[in-house]
Amino acid sequence: MGLDVEAQARYGYLASRIRHHLQPPASIIELGAAPGDQIAQLADLGYAASAVDIGVASDGWSSGSEGRMLELLTAHGVTYHEWDLEKVPYPLPEAAYDGVLFTEVFEHLRDYPVTSLHEVVRILRPGGYLFFSTPNAASLVNRLRVLRGGSTYTPMADWVGGVIHARHAREYLFAEIDDIMRSAGLTVLERESRHFHVADDIRWRSHAKSVLDRIARRWPTLGPQILIVARKT
Repeated sequence: MGLDVEAQARYGYLASRIRHHLQPPASIIELGAAPGDQIAQLADLGYAASAVDIGVASDGWSSGSEGRMLELLTAHGVTYHEWDLEKVPYPLPEAAYDGVLFTEVFEHLRDYPVTSLHEVVRILRPGGYLFFSTPNAASLVNRLRVLRGGSTYTPMADWVGGVIHARHAREYLFAEIDDIMRSAGLTVLERESRHFHVADDIRWRSHAKSVLDRIARRWPTLGPQILIVARKT
């Protein structure tokens, strides 16, 4: 099993934002790096790449083969740190990185998640960049689910038998993320949304996804993703 289409599209988008703001060999660290493909691709582009991950079920996000992530990081020259992002301080030096990549992780943190952004600011060099993504709690699709009597929470099967850190503890609004970034000492430079998984073998579904993507680009607060580029103040 390889990476899903949505992950590949999101990686491509974030890589374009990183290349826009930082040029190789800038130093970039990914927090919550499983399955490792995103930071490995950046290492291939010439960035000095590092990764942090909790090291539990890290290979379940892609091929599922045991040891895949560590083998991938080693093969691409990525420096790896095994650490729980809810424990601070991180075993990383101050002002050591030009960029921090923090994608689809914030919603999984439980112990006062803004603490992780204080750590982001600590390890960033002055003027360094944060590249951030998390689901939008108030997306158009979520609003429609609620109107139909559905739930926007992690599926019940994951709560009953899934890995704890893989569940979403909380999803956020654009305005909440703006406030959290500001409180941590980060200035938001870009705030966008996309619907990444547009391709579909069934024509009407592909058309519907394309419409959702156009809506997300025009009205980000209705899109499924919160995409942020912020800078250390």
